[in-house]
Amino acid sequence: MKKYLRLLSLITVVTAGIFVTSCSKDKDNYQPVPAALFTMVNGYSGAKAVIYYADGNILQSPNFPLLYKSQSKVALFPGSRKITVTAGDGKLIDSTIVVKDSTIYSSFLYGSKLKPVQAITTDRVNKDIKKTESGLRFFNFSEGSDQVTLHIGDQAAPAAWTDRVKETQQSVTANEGFIAQKSGTFTVVAKNKAGKTLATREQIKLTENHYYSFILVGDPAQDSQSVYLGLVEQHAN
Repeated sequence: MKKYLRLLSLITVVTAGIFVTSCSKDKDNYQPVPAALFTMVNGYSGAKAVIYYADGNILQSPNFPLLYKSQSKVALFPGSRKITVTAGDGKLIDSTIVVKDSTIYSSFLYGSKLKPVQAITTDRVNKDIKKTESGLRFFNFSEGSDQVTLHIGDQAAPAAWTDRVKETQQSVTANEGFIAQKSGTFTVVAKNKAGKTLATREQIKLTENHYYSFILVGDPAQDSQSVYLGLVEQHAN
């Protein structure tokens, strides 16, 4: 994992326009560049795309912004980092996070045009998950879809995925842990309290010893077909 983070950190350094070089030819003296992995997930339906910044350094090309229902990953240097998210000419989010070395974070962007929201998770391995299982979590980021329950095949929904209201940072932090579930290929359904199906995904393959987030996004008040159940493959350590 640390080797992976080192590679990403070098990519990010180049993207941000910072050039670091080492004059040492002795591999034994090489010191890895401290870095954290930062996943950005765009579930914000108020714009077609957004752009993230860290300390003013752009994390997506203006020609290739982060589209709605998409994700990207970069590395961040440890320390206090100002995370800004924009859409078009407007600023959506302006926050500061403390980044630790060799730690994995995810930023989930959601909400409405009147109130865009960012929630950040720390993505940790669940040592109780067997190699034959997958690690899963569920977040309800949709507008106006309260008391949502996630069903994976015929498996019983864990209490943590039952009657979920729209997330806050507090609820996301409380439920950021990954829960062991059977690996395989399933139909996944999100239903409301009355049992009405809000979104369905078929033929979802959950690979053994992999980690995922299911996220419900969209605003049924704007478009009844807009509610979408996304699957985010996650790194964890």
